[in-house]
Amino acid sequence: MRRIPAQAWVGLALLGGLGVLSLLAGRVFPEVLAGTCPLGNDPTHPDRTVCELAFGGLWISLAIGLSAGALSTGIGLVVAAVARLAGGTLERWVMRLADAFFALPDVLVVMVLQLAGQSLLDAGSGAGLGPFGLMVVSLALVGWAGPARMFRNRLDTLEGQEFVAASRALGGSGAHVLRVHLWPALRPFVLAVFLSRLPAAILAESTVSFFGIARMEPMSLGRYLGTSYAALIYEGGSRVVIPAWLLLVLLVLGASLASQALATRTRQA
Repeated sequence: MRRIPAQAWVGLALLGGLGVLSLLAGRVFPEVLAGTCPLGNDPTHPDRTVCELAFGGLWISLAIGLSAGALSTGIGLVVAAVARLAGGTLERWVMRLADAFFALPDVLVVMVLQLAGQSLLDAGSGAGLGPFGLMVVSLALVGWAGPARMFRNRLDTLEGQEFVAASRALGGSGAHVLRVHLWPALRPFVLAVFLSRLPAAILAESTVSFFGIARMEPMSLGRYLGTSYAALIYEGGSRVVIPAWLLLVLLVLGASLASQALATRTRQA
């Protein structure tokens, strides 16, 4: 069994550290930041400190990334498994549909979905979704196609292995082969794909929120940066903007390092 690469450990440790930090500073003990933040208050939100807003935004951005990444990965996995089990014409049509979704411009589609969803929310027809749920669903709807293609290709490779051919020769059904032989070999790849969706979801949400289209409350890092833009231009307020940018970069960097290392390890296995 191959060892997990050091790069993956670095990425996972960075993600875990940011997660714990955002939980403690942004959710459990926010009053500590309110009284001790060395960066002072945000001029555009005078009742909150920069630390409160930055770490509170980190918690929301991480929660959105994890939720949207898990949902899009799950949808992609189910679509790929159903396509492989069906085979033939249905598989080709399903994968062409995935290709069509993959070609869509993610951020623009999320913007359109947000505007349409917010109109439904304003009209009281949001099916129980708030701004957080609406953003997660929007990101998952545009993000499932990439995982579906990767899972389908991985399943195709695994099905060429001798142990799979032997199981089928002994009478194993498609569902049996998928559950007993393919799924255990696929699990490490599922983690790598999930981590690859994490930075994509965080960056897409941050971009949409930066332009003020999403109404996320509490604010994510992207929305916080969008609302603090004036402070950077007119007041030289780098102390307001840089902490949130740094947290966003570290968050995306951690997920990218882990996903790239795990994907490389899976391909070599």
